[in-house]
Amino acid sequence: MTRPVRVAVWGTGDVGHYALRGVISHPDLELVALRTTTAAKVGTDAGDVIGWDATGVLAVDSDTAVLEAGPHALVYAGRSKTWEPVLPYLEAGVNVAYLGVTGLLDPPSLDPEVRAPLQKAAVAGGASIMYGGIDPGFTTQLLPFVLTSISERVDRLTLYEVRDYDPLPPHQLDYFGLGRPDTTQAAKFRPGGLERTWGSSLRALARAMGVEVDDVVEFHETRPAPEDFDIPARRIAKGTIAAVRFGLSGLVDGQERLRIEHVNRLRRDLAPEWPGEQGYGVRIEGQPDYDLHLSLRDPAGRQQRPALFGTAMYGVNAVPSLVQAPAGIVTQLDLLPFGCRNVGGRHQDDNWVISQRVTAEGERRP
Repeated sequence: MTRPVRVAVWGTGDVGHYALRGVISHPDLELVALRTTTAAKVGTDAGDVIGWDATGVLAVDSDTAVLEAGPHALVYAGRSKTWEPVLPYLEAGVNVAYLGVTGLLDPPSLDPEVRAPLQKAAVAGGASIMYGGIDPGFTTQLLPFVLTSISERVDRLTLYEVRDYDPLPPHQLDYFGLGRPDTTQAAKFRPGGLERTWGSSLRALARAMGVEVDDVVEFHETRPAPEDFDIPARRIAKGTIAAVRFGLSGLVDGQERLRIEHVNRLRRDLAPEWPGEQGYGVRIEGQPDYDLHLSLRDPAGRQQRPALFGTAMYGVNAVPSLVQAPAGIVTQLDLLPFGCRNVGGRHQDDNWVISQRVTAEGERRP
């Protein structure tokens, strides 16, 4: 009988919560450590953190304690845009399913100042690291690439997300200027902001299809709130930004051949002229044309952001293949095929609905 892969989880927030659920319920994985940066959770059983049965694994705030537990892999759902925390794990031979720097989706175009230390640490420890997630990740790389396998010719490949953003905490709303008078302070709409998040997916997908992107063009537009209304994080004043449409165009020989587009609203009735069906999708214009739409929902009706399941589970389900991958930075296309292994398993409700970090600006939940 194959021994389970020993796994540690880093993070007890929105994504870490679902990563923890996923590892505990996965038949081929064994939770051996939980790393938290929340002082109040230190010493708490991992099961209690998510409202499940006790596991015997207590949350710690020390990398040393996690490594002493002897994990084969780490599912990292800590702070985004950081990579230094995973270096000690790679150097110790721990494979890392990672949510942090999206540039790992396309190692050749990743900043050498990030790529070099990660690659060096992974090779030194004989470990591998991959970026997971649903978007960027599964829906912007693997899903569209698989769909092209039944195409004769691709003239334009469009990847899209249509999603209500009203359950998001304030800092994520601010990325896009939602609830603000204009996009002046919107980090994602500053030059290069969109490319830093989604450009690696676009370039990697083009390369996998045998072409190189000549240029990446960013675009965005907004729609105002028609009147004052409230969402959990803040009051949206009339005239401030309440819906955004943005993305990237990938040009090949001067023609748009790849496109990543997002349509996000704070209220379902806004910008009715934009695509409205919630979910993710792939549209191929070529021979033949294809349209594939992916809807998401929590069957219990509790989680308003069901993409959190996909964001966490893509990395969790990748772990068995990741530990067999060659040392270094790898992508989804380098791994052996993997999928869900928890078929008909026991269901447990949890204690997470909307982000517990903030319900309204300046007001934190206990």
